[in-house]
Amino acid sequence: MVLGPGVGFLPISLGLLAAATFITTYIIAVVKGDTSVWFPYISDTGADSPESCIFGEFLNLSAFLAVATMYVRYKMVKAFVSEGQSRKITILNRVGMVFGVISVTGMTMVANFQETRVISVHLVGAAMVFGFGVLYALLQTSISFAMHPDYNGLYICRWRLAISLVSLISLTTTFIAGAIAREQWNGQAHHDHSTMKWDPKDAGYTAHAVSSVGEWVMAFAFLLYFFTFIRDFQKVSMEIQTHICVTHLDQIPVNGPDETTKLLV
Repeated sequence: MVLGPGVGFLPISLGLLAAATFITTYIIAVVKGDTSVWFPYISDTGADSPESCIFGEFLNLSAFLAVATMYVRYKMVKAFVSEGQSRKITILNRVGMVFGVISVTGMTMVANFQETRVISVHLVGAAMVFGFGVLYALLQTSISFAMHPDYNGLYICRWRLAISLVSLISLTTTFIAGAIAREQWNGQAHHDHSTMKWDPKDAGYTAHAVSSVGEWVMAFAFLLYFFTFIRDFQKVSMEIQTHICVTHLDQIPVNGPDETTKLLV
């Protein structure tokens, strides 16, 4: 079965929904003439209405699925390896969860603050989602190697390392080439169009194309990385248990969980 038992549907749903969002908004933006056919940034395809509405709505849903996937990964590693067994893995697992939440927060900022509206917030969000996303992937890869051979095989470790390195290289390429493209664009005296519609004759076009390709590769590398969790998640089940600590809802619970109880324990 593709979905299988357990919670393997989480990374599958995340990957398919995010990919469908990027592709759909790209098609709409190109058909409407809101962006260039060749080498637009992902954000360029979701900057104007109606594609911005689709981009924002479904990227927010993707962010929810992403944090749910990260939380399951966190709890799964914690269930396999207790702090007494490996303090290193425990620390990496907690830090990885924090980095994941920061990355997902950046994703919601990118979704809700379009570059044509609030560019500063949008750029901060992009730096968060990509920067901390790469760190999250590298940390999870480190955890996978640390859990070998007791809890997982070497094959999946190598795949995660390869995808992490692709993401890191793409991140570096995207930001460096993007900075070069922006500097060369600003050095050109006159423009009759915005940076959402780059022309091959524009100064900095080559650097822009390299930066854009790097961003698309990085985005889909992230989704592919989450796909490496599918088989692991198919072997994990989670449930929410309800504990009634009072006989009447006006009573104060004694030594029981309430709305202030920590989830990450």
